Amino acid sequence: MELCLLSGLTGSEWAAWVQAIGSILAILSAAGIAIWQSNKQHASALLLQREERRYARIELTKSLLQLARNSERLLAHIAGQLNNDRARVHEAAEGERHLDLEELIRVEHAVSGIPLHSLPEKLVTYTMLMSASVRQFREKVQGAMQHHRQMDAAAFIDLFRSITVMHVSLERTRGDIEGELRAIEK
Repeated sequence: MELCLLSGLTGSEWAAWVQAIGSILAILSAAGIAIWQSNKQHASALLLQREERRYARIELTKSLLQLARNSERLLAHIAGQLNNDRARVHEAAEGERHLDLEELIRVEHAVSGIPLHSLPEKLVTYTMLMSASVRQFREKVQGAMQHHRQMDAAAFIDLFRSITVMHVSLERTRGDIEGELRAIEK
């Protein structure tokens, strides 16, 4: 009653003012809650997108790693078929010994067909290194198959050394890809 007398407002007028202020506070509270929820949803969506990108990168790296492992095994297999032996090179070139050159060509096409623009930066480098190792290995072996009769001892030494270098290069690249996968999975 005293408040009504001091302000000159009646009880019903004061009730209307309190109701109006309460309504304004309710509207502001509702807006604040909506903004808070929106920010929380946005942050959750960003976190989900980041996790989806991380998962996609892991899967891409796993695929590249498997291709590197398979390429490495194939190079080792072909090197084993030749076994640093001039006679085996001649036999393979003459068709007397099987050599998996067609499989090597398929692997080379698979590796060189990877769209580099779709890869993360580090995987581009590893893919290019893998592709170069497989291509150079194939070129050396095919060259030996075509020119085996004209090859002297130095050419055979170069062939076997090059095969080893390409295989070691691919092993290192595979190791680098494994390291990249471990780093991403942390």
